[in-house]
Amino acid sequence: MNIPNKTLLWLLGICFYFSLNSSHAEVLSVDLIENGVISTSNPTLTFLWKGDLSKATLIMIPGGEGHIGLSLDKADLGGFYGNTLKPLSNPNITSGIFNVVIFDSPTFLAPGNFYPTSRATTDHLLRIENVVQFYKEKLNKPIWLMGHSNGAVSVTEFYKYLQKTHKEKLISGIIYSSGRNGASFNSDTNLPVLFLAHEKDGCPKSTNSNSLEVYKELKKSGKQKMEYVLLKSGESESKEPCRSGYHMFFNAHEEAYKAIDNFASEILK
Repeated sequence: MNIPNKTLLWLLGICFYFSLNSSHAEVLSVDLIENGVISTSNPTLTFLWKGDLSKATLIMIPGGEGHIGLSLDKADLGGFYGNTLKPLSNPNITSGIFNVVIFDSPTFLAPGNFYPTSRATTDHLLRIENVVQFYKEKLNKPIWLMGHSNGAVSVTEFYKYLQKTHKEKLISGIIYSSGRNGASFNSDTNLPVLFLAHEKDGCPKSTNSNSLEVYKELKKSGKQKMEYVLLKSGESESKEPCRSGYHMFFNAHEEAYKAIDNFASEILK
C-alpha cells in the first residue's frame, strides 16, 4: 500500500511527538513489613515515572495530610507532581537523571498546629523504609528523598531514624522543599542536601527564614554538598497560601525542576 508523502510525514510527526512526551508510568503497591512480617495494614501505593536514562530514583513525600488518593488504575499525575517532578524523568526536558516516585500515605497524616508528629510515627517511618527498599531493589539505583512542606518533616525524621539504626547508606541525597518549620537535621548529617523555597512563599508554617536557618546550621558541619535556591518566578492564587500559589511552585515548576536537575547532575555524573 502506497502512503502519500504528506500522510507519512504526519504519521512520523505524531510518533515523534509521543516519543518525546510518553513516559513509563505505573502505580505499584508496597506492603508494610514489620519485623520481617507482612502487616495486614493497607499497603502503600506509589506512582512511578521510570526514566530511560536515570542514574538515581527520587522518592517524593507529599505535604499536607500526605494522602493523594492513588488507585491502581491511575495513568498519570498532574498539578505539582506532573509539572514539577515528572520532567526529571524525561531526558527531552531535563537530563532525565531520575526515576520519580510519588509516595501516597494510606492514612491521613495530621498536620498538627505546631509540628506534624504524625510524620514521626513508627508506622509512617516504616512505610518510607519499605518503599525505599522496594525501589532500591527494583530499579537498582541510588535513592534520593524529597519532602515538600510537611513532607520535609517526613524526610528529616526518616533520616534521623536511619542514623539511629545505622542505615544511613539507604539514601544518597535529600531535597528539602518549602520545608515545614521544625523540620531539621542533626550535625552528623553527611549527604547532599538541596534546599528549595520560593521568595514569595506566604505560608506561615513554612517560612524562608526558618529553612535558611536550617541550611546555615547544617552548613557549619561542612560535611556535604549543599545549596539553597530561592525561586523567583510563578504566581499567587486566591486559595489557602499553604496549599497553593508560590508555596506549591505554581507556574514556577520549570525553575524548580531545573534547580533539582542542576544540583543532582553535578553529583550523579
